[in-house]
This record gives sequence, structure tokens and C-alpha cells, in this order.
Amino acid sequence: MTQPSQNALSARGLRPVAELAAGRDHGDRLRYRAGCRCFHCRSANTAYEAARKIARAAGEGNGIVPAAKARAHLKALSEQGVGRRSVGAACDVADTVLADIISGRKTNIRASTERAILKVTAAAAGDGSLVPGKATWKLLDQLIADGYTRTYLAAQLGSKSKVPALQLKRDFVTVRSAYLVERLFEKLKCECAKPTMKLLAKLRDEGYTQHQIEQRLAALAAKLGEEVPSIQPNKKGRISTKAADLVEQLYRELTA
Repeated sequence: MTQPSQNALSARGLRPVAELAAGRDHGDRLRYRAGCRCFHCRSANTAYEAARKIARAAGEGNGIVPAAKARAHLKALSEQGVGRRSVGAACDVADTVLADIISGRKTNIRASTERAILKVTAAAAGDGSLVPGKATWKLLDQLIADGYTRTYLAAQLGSKSKVPALQLKRDFVTVRSAYLVERLFEKLKCECAKPTMKLLAKLRDEGYTQHQIEQRLAALAAKLGEEVPSIQPNKKGRISTKAADLVEQLYRELTA
């Protein structure tokens, strides 16, 4: 891919890639883009391209797509009585982004943003009908057992109180609350950290520094459209499943 000239970048208020890469360790993809072809920089670029290929094959690429489909879906939800803020709460897309999509100011968006918006249904975003709370509380109890506090979970579920507290009854919860808890569980669920720690130790034995591992994990998470999870075990010796999956994928790519 042809790199933009230094003058073109300056005109857009952007720093040249060589300048951005100057302070980075080898093994950072920016060093590769700046021209370095050492083993670690080539490995970083290979990992990046492999992650992009996997994401695209799984339909999870995060390229730029037209905003028209998301705009039409938002309009359809609005016609069903589901407002912009309810959609934002259900899909974790910023209100300003949704407003710009609806108004037409945004004509293109990231594929991950489109996927998040299209997953929202009227039931998930606005249904206040009640369902049995047993399954919802099973998920919450598991998160609490994994070390998350009730205050933290309440804040993650949207509580605006000075001291957030779980306000869900155990017998019945709303469809919306059940959906939000299920989504939070998928984001935070944990597993034993020992297998993940062994993979990280093997990568360090291969010569990768902790900084390089964290950089690659961040790049891989970004390409998958995910947040960068912590790879440090909690006090109970557990780690998020998302982090474990990400480390396992990185290990496969770097040792293939």
C-alpha cells in the first residue's frame, strides 16, 4: 500500500509514520510501517494481517461501511417507539455518533458500529415486560463469585447513583434488564487464569517482552472491534474469558 507523502500528512495535521514510530520498540507494527524489516517488526505485521483476515472471514472486519443500513434500522426502531438514547444504552454506541448517523452528517461508519446498531431490537432496547429473574441472577451471582463487586456491576449496568447498587428483584426482572445483564456477563465472564498465564510465559520464553505482548494484544483487540481486556488475574486467580481467548489467538499466531 502506498504511504501518503510527508507533505500530504502535514497538510492534514498528521505526523509522518517515521516520526510516530521513532520512540517505539521493535515488534511494534508502526516500526514495520516506517520501514523496519527485523524479525520482531515483521512478526507484528504478520499478526496484524492475520487478525484482519480472521476477522473478515468471521464477518467481523472493522473497515469503513456506508451508514445507510444503520440509519434505516434506527429509523425503523424509532417508528416502533425506541428512541436514540435507548438504542445507545443497548448497543454501547455514543449518543453523538447515533445522532450524526440519524441526521446524515455521518455517511460512513465502522463495520463494528454498524453490527452493534443492527443487533438492537425493539425488545432489547425498550421492552419493560417482566420475565423470571432466576437466569439473570445466576449470571450476576457468577460475576460476583468471580470477584466483581455489586457496586461495580450496578455502575456497568447504568446506575447513576452516587453509590451504585443493584436494584433488580430476584423473582422478576424486565426484558431489558435481562438483556443488559446477559450482555454484561458476556463481556466480563471469567475463567481460571493458569492456562493463560502459561501461554504468556511461553511467549516471554520465545523472546517477546511484556510490552510487546501487550501491544500485540491491543492491536488484535482493535482489529476485532473489542476493548483491550486486562491480562492480570484478579484476587481469585481468574481472568476474563475475552482476555483468555485473545491471548490464545495471539499465541497461535506468533508460534504457528
